[in-house]
Amino acid sequence: MGLILNPRAFDTVFMQIIQIGNMPDFVESVTSHRARLLEALFVVLVGSCAACAQAGDKNVYDVEYHAEFLPAEGEALVTLEVGQDNGLLRELNFDVPEQRYSDFRGSGSLRRDGSRVIWSVPPRGGQLTYRVLVNQLRGNAHDALITGNWAVLRLDDLFPPARSRSDVGSYSSASLTLSGPAEWSFETGYGRVDTAVQVVNPDRRFVRPVGWLVAGELGVRRSEIAERQIVVAAPTGESFRRMDILAFLNWTLPDLVSLLPTFPDQFLVAGGNRDMWRGALSGPNSIYLHPDRPLISENGTSTLLHELVHVAMPDPPAQGDDWIAEGLAEYYSLTVLRRSGGISQHRFESAFLKLKAWAERDNGQLADPSTGANTAFATLMFRDLDRELQAAGSGLDPIVAQFFADRQINRHRLRDLVENALAGPSKVLQNVMPAH
Repeated sequence: MGLILNPRAFDTVFMQIIQIGNMPDFVESVTSHRARLLEALFVVLVGSCAACAQAGDKNVYDVEYHAEFLPAEGEALVTLEVGQDNGLLRELNFDVPEQRYSDFRGSGSLRRDGSRVIWSVPPRGGQLTYRVLVNQLRGNAHDALITGNWAVLRLDDLFPPARSRSDVGSYSSASLTLSGPAEWSFETGYGRVDTAVQVVNPDRRFVRPVGWLVAGELGVRRSEIAERQIVVAAPTGESFRRMDILAFLNWTLPDLVSLLPTFPDQFLVAGGNRDMWRGALSGPNSIYLHPDRPLISENGTSTLLHELVHVAMPDPPAQGDDWIAEGLAEYYSLTVLRRSGGISQHRFESAFLKLKAWAERDNGQLADPSTGANTAFATLMFRDLDRELQAAGSGLDPIVAQFFADRQINRHRLRDLVENALAGPSKVLQNVMPAH
């Protein structure tokens, strides 16, 4: 049975409550926030009803994820607790190389097969524990690091991918808790983790926490921008420019969200220190950014905006089509900067001249993986495609919005959408991506 929340009935009760006694200031204050209170009540009631429905759903099993940070050991102790009473989940098969994941223990049976560990889950649930070496190099610098005062890494590293064997139609209800030294706090793309938080992914039957995590003694700034909850967090004393980032997002994120409504409702920018990898890396609901990375580079591009476009992509591109993701991310990082007033039209055009020189010098092409001159070439292709579409009375914006909404990031779907908009073949696509 669905929940019906009648705003008129709410108003009647609402006014009766706040008008008890003579409290005009209180009435004025609360009345001004009526819409938010109504929304909050709706969320609470829907959440409660969902929880009740789930509690009675015999196809649901619980997975509680917990990680305890051990700075002195450079490790995290991970616990997975599976709650079930009907044997829905039978097996989890993890990708856990021995050099990073160790000391597996659990109820039921465990065995290692090369880089994989297979856990046979008891019919009435059970517990699995293991240790994770936190520090991880990307080239010559860390993209995951733990110190005595803080840690920055992906939740994906703590809770690695697993193949699950379960009853047909069954799925998990997942929650996340984190702990460490007494003075530590924890920020994730799911929000601050001071009590258990729900981990939701409607596309997965077996859900695990993913995205960036920053933990420890933190400086944190929060804001609501473009109806999205934004958190910028980094270890204290590391000169991470939190307010600069919020100001940058205040003028650019509304344009990006308007273009790509698939951008998540909640989002974390996680910063590390200067010894970490000198770039930016996107993840679900989150991004890592090096403290020294400029918000806008001298050539007019923005690494932060580039990665934010990746965050809005609901799925990775199909194999062989990484150039689509990278080309769109670079093209729209420049386009959003221009539309929001961050750069002039002259600098916008100048940036493309530099990309063209780069692509020609290093023989850029549509490639997977796409980096450097190849990404420059793909960016130019999307600029030309946008011009072709605009000349026909359309544009790239609605194509990309539909592209992301369809969750089919591949060349075939791109071609179909473009040809539908043009009512015929695209000369730009034919030149660089001949039809087979």
